[in-house]
Amino acid sequence: MLFWEKSFEDQIEPFQTEMLSSFLSAINHNIKEMIANSSKGIKNIEMGNLIVIVTDIKSLGVEMVTISDSDNEKNIRKIIPEFIKILNENASLFKDFDGNMSVFEILDFKILQIIEKNKKILKKGKVLKEKLEIKEKRLTGQEGNKFVHEVRHPHYDKYTKFDEERKFLEDRLKETAALPKKIEILNSIDQIDHKLKEKPNIEKNKQRRKKFQVELQSTKERMKYFLEQTKQAINRSIQHSKGKLIYETDFKDAYLNLYSFSSKLKFIGRDDLCTEYREFAKILIEKPEDQEHNFSNVIKKILDLSEDMESYFK
Repeated sequence: MLFWEKSFEDQIEPFQTEMLSSFLSAINHNIKEMIANSSKGIKNIEMGNLIVIVTDIKSLGVEMVTISDSDNEKNIRKIIPEFIKILNENASLFKDFDGNMSVFEILDFKILQIIEKNKKILKKGKVLKEKLEIKEKRLTGQEGNKFVHEVRHPHYDKYTKFDEERKFLEDRLKETAALPKKIEILNSIDQIDHKLKEKPNIEKNKQRRKKFQVELQSTKERMKYFLEQTKQAINRSIQHSKGKLIYETDFKDAYLNLYSFSSKLKFIGRDDLCTEYREFAKILIEKPEDQEHNFSNVIKKILDLSEDMESYFK
């Protein structure tokens, strides 16, 4: 299968390249003519032992043409949807295209990954230079000697390193509940995507960051609300205690709001305060005997909690 014109040119004489370019131009012209008069257009063209598969990608307004050995048609058709997916994920490259072909180099690594997973489309002796390096290693195992093709991009190690780091950060992002930490991790992911010039991911990161920031602001507002409700509930309970001791007073409403307040603290990364204030809430509702003399101090600590939500951030 032929990719990247420059690599292919190394395999043939210049005049043959011109012939191939003219042929592809003719195909493109015919496609346009056929599309203008038919909803189907050209799909396949056979050239001796070769087959040209024309795939219309309507979402991008382009056609993808693959040239391969005819006996490789099944394998080619299998990976075409994967190529289309990559192209659609990078639709901005086509929409903002200004004639500079170098912008499409960002797709190289992803395309190579697909090829690497489908080694059947690569045949011994076909070498695509510069963009695609195929190294043959002779391995001896239980199955005997066999050839294994390794596909490597010139910047394969760099891309792999960034890709592995990105996957690690994405896993951490999923496992993390604290919104400030999520934003911090997302910023690190965004730095990698900027280095790789992954425009679709960069845009996706903007949307995710906006979502986390909205959630964080909402969490702060809910924290403030539940803390205010807690204090109000405590004051109401004391006012309506009818002379009862504070330890004997019903603080059920205060318990519910304080528990909700403490739960929100997990979403800003304060598991320590969450545990501490849940313990306060537990004392309010369960009133353990060993806390009877300390009960007033617990009430005071709750009433003294800061209503400045920023103070709860580390």
